Amino acid sequence: MTTPPYEPVIGLEIHAQLRTKSKLFCACSTEAASVRDVPPNTHICPICTGHPGVLPRPLNRRAVVLAVRLANACHCTVHPVSDFDRKNYFYADLPKGYQITQNHRPLATDGWVEIEVNGTSKRVRLHRVHLEEDPGKSKREGGVWLVDMNRCGVPLVEVVTAPDLSSAAEAAAFTRELRRIGRYLDVCDGNMEMGNLRCDANVSIRPAGTDQFGTKTEIKNLNSFRFLEEAIAWEIERQQDELRAGRAVEQITILWDEHAGVGRLMREKESAADYRYFREPNLINVHVDAQVEADALAHLPELPLARQRRYVEEYDLSQSDAAQLAEERPLADYFETTVAAFRGSPKRVAHWVRNQVMNILNDEDNEFNDVNTLPMTPAYLAELLNLVESKTLSETLAPQVFQKVLETGLSPQAAVQREGLALTGEDETLQIVERVLRSDPDSVQQCRSGNEKALNRLIGQAMRLSKGRADAKRVRQLLQEQVNVQP
Repeated sequence: MTTPPYEPVIGLEIHAQLRTKSKLFCACSTEAASVRDVPPNTHICPICTGHPGVLPRPLNRRAVVLAVRLANACHCTVHPVSDFDRKNYFYADLPKGYQITQNHRPLATDGWVEIEVNGTSKRVRLHRVHLEEDPGKSKREGGVWLVDMNRCGVPLVEVVTAPDLSSAAEAAAFTRELRRIGRYLDVCDGNMEMGNLRCDANVSIRPAGTDQFGTKTEIKNLNSFRFLEEAIAWEIERQQDELRAGRAVEQITILWDEHAGVGRLMREKESAADYRYFREPNLINVHVDAQVEADALAHLPELPLARQRRYVEEYDLSQSDAAQLAEERPLADYFETTVAAFRGSPKRVAHWVRNQVMNILNDEDNEFNDVNTLPMTPAYLAELLNLVESKTLSETLAPQVFQKVLETGLSPQAAVQREGLALTGEDETLQIVERVLRSDPDSVQQCRSGNEKALNRLIGQAMRLSKGRADAKRVRQLLQEQVNVQP
């Protein structure tokens, strides 16, 4: 009997830490959840560690504003009134024995996010966007379990998708796009290594072309795009093997072992009834009034995918260049500010941002890692490119001027003048060409025979003699004229 082909059905639950200074229901700092090497159990108080008899402080308004901001960007319906619930379960890193979350009446519902995978667009529906507090963090060290409560009470926004994803690649693309949106909006840092963004994947398979859902399993706390893609691909294959062997897929929760590249059974999957949700009695309703909505929508930027597509249409950039330049909002702003001040093609700006600016920012040995503090400002980069465009500076020496600006903070014009790097004039260029022709008659003769390598050799000599200050195109023209080689 032929085994029918299967198709995956995937939904995601993504938890993003909101960019607030304090926790959701107390005044403790969230720094320990965002910065490395903070001592454990130092940013805690009786409220976030669940001491008996304590009550939560009023809800962090900034967290609500940021969650509403993200929900609007994801085309969700934001509800004027929502509630908090208790989600009851017992882990060592959950000191209260329950998590404060939103279950019955979430902050927002019914949105969507558009993604692109291999040039194909897809709209992924969202079931809900809601607020909740983070539990603590536990780890095994030296044969014992250690618990750090610094993360307890840190505000999270959870985004729950519909089961619209059909491959590991699509799941990774959605997570990347949501992270990109969150960072553009300044809603979250999205640092997966620090746990600022975590993903749970619900995976099932079914016979291809059918509508019935299979039994789903959950993969917990995936903290990198690579692990997310690997874990989902592994689980799809595991479920296919189970069904082909005549066994049923069981509803379980899996913890991904990134070192071994396999999933480990974490526990039997709970249902909603196991969590015994009920309304949080110590908190009033969440009200999204007109002022909260206005604060959330103030200064909303163009979203990354729309910006990326505009770069292709308006600036005629390739898909890969547009995606790279639109990836982070500060870099995209830098690029567009430079384009606005430059008299030439946006493609030239894109080339310089990708090959000079980004190389500097990505160099670990360099002191510059923030485009907003780079001495080569957008105005300076436009000035540098305008010098090249106006034939004041050669293309060859422009990177040298770029480096001088980084080292000194001088403007490109001032750096060119101080270093004597201005392009040679017509008379000086002609003198250099004549010197080269006199010094290498053999190459001249070969040029007259149509030898392109000999011409390039003469051009190289002229550029060395001018110390890169000559215009290479003009040097070629003059050499061709002098040796009677047709252009």
